[in-house]
Amino acid sequence: MKIIIVGAGQNGTQVYHILKHNPTIQIAGFLDDNKNKRGTIHCGKPVLGEIMLLSQIRKEYGITGGIVAIGNNYLRMQYTEKLKNEGLNIINAIHPSAVIDGTAVLEEGVIIEMGVMIHPEAYIGRCVFVGGSTVIAHHCKVGDSVLLGGGVIFGGQVSIGEYSLIGVGSVLQPGISIGKNVTLGIGSAVVKNLPDNVVALGIPAKVIRNVDPL
Repeated sequence: MKIIIVGAGQNGTQVYHILKHNPTIQIAGFLDDNKNKRGTIHCGKPVLGEIMLLSQIRKEYGITGGIVAIGNNYLRMQYTEKLKNEGLNIINAIHPSAVIDGTAVLEEGVIIEMGVMIHPEAYIGRCVFVGGSTVIAHHCKVGDSVLLGGGVIFGGQVSIGEYSLIGVGSVLQPGISIGKNVTLGIGSAVVKNLPDNVVALGIPAKVIRNVDPL
């Protein structure tokens, strides 16, 4: 399959190095909305243009699939929808060192970095970005377009609402529920549920402010 990666930044680099392990994937190049990147080379591949040129680029290069590799949760989902509307297959990028139980469910557009462990009966929604060495325990549910920083540890039956960001090295007690559009600071320990649309941090994690709903 010939694919395009949306995002010619650090996240795009990570996804490129994951996908190069997959012999069935041919990476045609990158798309990026920074016009200054058009025509440059990223990871040895051309930056072909902006997302608005997707239809033209798809036809010119015979692209049949794609994945969005940007950190902004909202835009990652929006750009994935653009790829789908263009008729492209949305692929997953899963590092070969990741250990994923056969009963876990992964939806489309998921990015799994090295050393990740996903335990039985876990559910990973669309466009979720899972940082390296993260552990997602049994029966956890991660909503659409969530970003999990590296080294995050989930106890069993944790639930994360869509568009949330869990900071690097955070630990979530078993059974915890985190709402939608939540930002959890680096190294936090969550021992109580968190509502929608908040920023929280600390040990134990406490809400420090509310944010506007998406």
